Amino acid sequence: TGKPDQKDLSENLAATQGLAHMIMECNKLFEVPHEMVTQSRNSYVDAEVHSPTLDELGKQVDEEGGNYQMYLENLMQNLQKEAKEKFKGWVTCSSIENTELAYKKVGDGNPLRLWKASVEVEAPPSVVLNRVLRERHLWDEDFLQWKVVESLDKQTEVYQYVLNSMAPHPVRDFVVLRTWRTDLPKGMCMLVAISVEHEEAPLMGAVRAIVIDSQYLIEPCGSGKARLTHICRIDLKGHSPEWYNKGFGHLCAAEVARIRNSFQPLIAEGPETKI
Repeated sequence: TGKPDQKDLSENLAATQGLAHMIMECNKLFEVPHEMVTQSRNSYVDAEVHSPTLDELGKQVDEEGGNYQMYLENLMQNLQKEAKEKFKGWVTCSSIENTELAYKKVGDGNPLRLWKASVEVEAPPSVVLNRVLRERHLWDEDFLQWKVVESLDKQTEVYQYVLNSMAPHPVRDFVVLRTWRTDLPKGMCMLVAISVEHEEAPLMGAVRAIVIDSQYLIEPCGSGKARLTHICRIDLKGHSPEWYNKGFGHLCAAEVARIRNSFQPLIAEGPETKI
């Protein structure tokens, strides 16, 4: 007859109800029971990378009497050197939205790649730096809350922030030591950040992610424009190395694209006028 019989209707209704239930319970659907995680011998928790304190960071500096300021200074000098050498040794990937994406492997035992995403922005370097530093809410819809845990000097602070994630992934919390410079040669600006432990920064999200490396280099590129390069290596907790290799870089590219797009003016309706 061309019409579905009762059996087809019943199966279709059952499938629809099942899907509706899965949508309603999406936050629980893919959760792994805590007991299962603790029973695993290769538990992700056991392999967790712990963030250093400010004192421990200083001890990683080779020079005698090393401190966190020297550690941060080394990061910035290395970034300037890489930029001067035009970022040699990076593997270029295809990317989206007129962004450039590349990666390189780091031989420190951690399988996560270092990613680099670049884009041109219609704003001068100092304005772009401020957008990254203080105006994340304008370009990141997952940005939930933040606070300055401790101001160490005028350009260095311990900063805590929380990012939302699509269910069932947890809300992620970050605590980073970050410093920035606006007085670099050729009008460049820079921001570097790394995760640290701090006694005045209790967990604000569900999971604390680890920023192994985050560096923003912002270079002028003519007529009020800037070239933004973000070098990034973050352990978000709960993803496989394969996911990082295939997906994380594209998130980095999407991030710099959102920063660029936050500067694009709204198209006003009406006749165009010249003033």
